[in-house]
Amino acid sequence: MMPERVETKTSINATHTNDTSRKTSTTEQLVLLTSSALALPPPAPVAPRDLWSNKVEFLLSVIGYVVDLGNVWRFPYMCYSNGGGAFLIPYMIFLCLIGIPMMYLELFLGQFYRCGNIALWGRIAPSMKGIGIASFCIVTAVTLFYTTIIAHAVFYLFSSFREVMPWSLCSHSWNTPFCSERMRIGNLQNQTHDVHFNDIQHLLSSNQTAQLRSANQTHTSSADEYYHIYMLGINHSKGFTDLGSIKIDLLLCLISIFILMYMCIYRGVKSTGKAVYVTAILPYLVLIILLIQGLQLKGASNGIAYFLKPTFKKLKDMKVWYSAANQIFFTLGPGISVLTTYGSYNVSNNNCYYDALIAVVANFLASFLAGFVVFSALGHMSWRLQKDIETVVDEGPSLSFIAYPEILATFKYPTFFSILFFLMVLNLGLDSDFGGLEAMYSALSDEFPLLKRHRKSGMLIMCCILIVACLPTVTQGGNYVVQFLDRFSTAPALMLVVMMEAIAATWIYGMDNLVNDIRTNLGFEPNRFFRLAWSVICPLIIISLMILSFTYSDELKYGDYQYPSWSIALGWCMNIGFILPIPLAILYAFIFPSYPNSKVSLSDRFRLLFVSNATKRKRIQQIENGSGIRLSSSSPIAYV
Repeated sequence: MMPERVETKTSINATHTNDTSRKTSTTEQLVLLTSSALALPPPAPVAPRDLWSNKVEFLLSVIGYVVDLGNVWRFPYMCYSNGGGAFLIPYMIFLCLIGIPMMYLELFLGQFYRCGNIALWGRIAPSMKGIGIASFCIVTAVTLFYTTIIAHAVFYLFSSFREVMPWSLCSHSWNTPFCSERMRIGNLQNQTHDVHFNDIQHLLSSNQTAQLRSANQTHTSSADEYYHIYMLGINHSKGFTDLGSIKIDLLLCLISIFILMYMCIYRGVKSTGKAVYVTAILPYLVLIILLIQGLQLKGASNGIAYFLKPTFKKLKDMKVWYSAANQIFFTLGPGISVLTTYGSYNVSNNNCYYDALIAVVANFLASFLAGFVVFSALGHMSWRLQKDIETVVDEGPSLSFIAYPEILATFKYPTFFSILFFLMVLNLGLDSDFGGLEAMYSALSDEFPLLKRHRKSGMLIMCCILIVACLPTVTQGGNYVVQFLDRFSTAPALMLVVMMEAIAATWIYGMDNLVNDIRTNLGFEPNRFFRLAWSVICPLIIISLMILSFTYSDELKYGDYQYPSWSIALGWCMNIGFILPIPLAILYAFIFPSYPNSKVSLSDRFRLLFVSNATKRKRIQQIENGSGIRLSSSSPIAYV
């Protein structure tokens, strides 16, 4: 009976085609094959999915994700080193061309499909499922080193409950003869050197004494030694090839972070939404308090002037434009699947366009506010040390764990401000890690329903696995691993993922389908700018960035340590490995299509790889109706 029904449908469609004298396309001819040749599987049943308790919790979660540690230690330095106020020009351009459009797109796709990132791209087209797998690999690698940095903040937080900050002194057993209490109140730099020289000169030979007298530049700050020698113990590691033993205190801090995150998110967005009332709002309050304190410091105005002073001639350097675009990926985090995951817990008609705009504005304000906080303090350090500000500016973890704590120790109430600062760092990191863990578990649970039914135990197992995976990062040479992962876990793999997202959404799923879905759910269509940005501008810009990422690939160093060449090769292999799921998924869909392939030629099977499930289902509806009328796309829940 089944073949007769199909023949009738084919006959009806053929008659209709002849009546309209329209030449069928290759894809439509494929659809006209018998159901044994192209029969889409029935829609997958949809399990109930949690929803955010209210709009505020969703917005705070998204803002908490995009406002992270990079806003405090990376944006101010990038702005300063790339032309000051002039850097804001390329930054704002790329914010409008990449940041806002991709955030808008990811939030909408998440709430429209209401599933994890792997299932989402598989529902658009089976061949695109590799996009979700690639983003899962990237977010896992980022979580490994990012959580370790938060563990460092926990270590400093507990160390802050003292009257005198331990990183401000050189009287500890771990300090070297070259230690300098350069920011200690009442001590001049040269006096500090003389005191320590007199204490240890009887232990040195005459040559060593002469070298120490003439080598003021070799002196290291007490904060630097506290970070590298006491907390990290990096002096006991020989480098990337010999990491040393595990630091138990750092391991305990790491475990405490995972316990805290588990308690906040094991029940899903219902518990995460409550946690972000603290973790998303507290950083802004702390930044305002630190800014008020920082503006009262001597030399603060000079630091802010260095931060904002525009150097327009630097805009001629392509590396400045590359840095501005790279900062967008670093802070807004497109392609890491967190935004699609958070969006999936929304109702489908939530106005995610305004959500994206609010989150981007909040991110920019936080970055700018952090720039004032950091450079007002660095200006004070420059004034106190009588050095040019260029010599005291640094980026990355050293800004949060060396330079700024050193300045905090000079405040009137160092304990209070140190606790506030590291609470802020802790909350900035937790917000982003919440998103990473939720994105990872959501992607897995949508693929394996057993994990969804046993979320508490499943999340616990995942956290335990991540703790074991993080062990190399809490060894004495763990920071070598952290910097290695920081360098090779994102670009250019992340850029390729974002480019493929834009291509899959606009060229494979189809711009008409996407616009129609947005109009149906949000009540308005995206304007021409967003259509052009998604389909053309973003892919072209990202291709250029990927080329520049190889051109501006600097050597990998940690202080004076040069990473071995084999580690660089390993890093690039790891980065390429992250994007391998994309071509492998396409190859798998070609070899093992979701339909019986006995009557489909190889060339047609290749074309079908880039035809979305929505288009296939729409064509089948046209056949069943015996009409060439274009039907609106149905709910994505019915897609394959």
